[in-house]
Amino acid sequence: MPNYPTHARWGRIGAAAMGSAVAAAVYFLFLSAALAFAAGLGAAAATFVGSIYPDIDHHTSKPRQKAVRWFQGLVVLGIASLAGLSWPQLVDGIETASTTAGLDLPVPPEVVGAVSVVLVAAVATSLVDPVIGLVTNRHRGWTHSVPINAVLMALLLGGLWLLLGGLSFERRVTALVVTGTFYVGTLIHLGLDGEIP
Repeated sequence: MPNYPTHARWGRIGAAAMGSAVAAAVYFLFLSAALAFAAGLGAAAATFVGSIYPDIDHHTSKPRQKAVRWFQGLVVLGIASLAGLSWPQLVDGIETASTTAGLDLPVPPEVVGAVSVVLVAAVATSLVDPVIGLVTNRHRGWTHSVPINAVLMALLLGGLWLLLGGLSFERRVTALVVTGTFYVGTLIHLGLDGEIP
């Protein structure tokens, strides 16, 4: 079975090919150099990520380790953003709760709020790897299935089409094509693994 360096090498080859093809197609169809450049970069990145993604189902794989770090970063960013956006309400809630409970806080409520945010972020980040393990279940499971990945990609593309309804036709189509190159990367991986008959 191919290892990470093999998948990554073929992923880079696929990324270069898809990035170039998508950039050229977008330019010739829509005559927009900026859109073509962005689409080419996006397609290259999506193809590469797709080429290593199926191995997130193996707990010691490099893609899994990278995915865990990225998701942990996103979780921390999300919690910090939410806390920052609702900071006055959080501090007021702590003051109200301590008053209602008859507690005299030894530190300002802002300190309690900051410590609470850090604790929530720590717990949430510690759950990222186990949650990925629960979702992927076992190595060579659904992440290595051509039909399941096709259905997931179709659902993603359909949702994206609806979500991007306010954009121009050219940008919507380009977004779908760029997103679809993730599936091309997945097929590169599955082909190397012998999962495509």
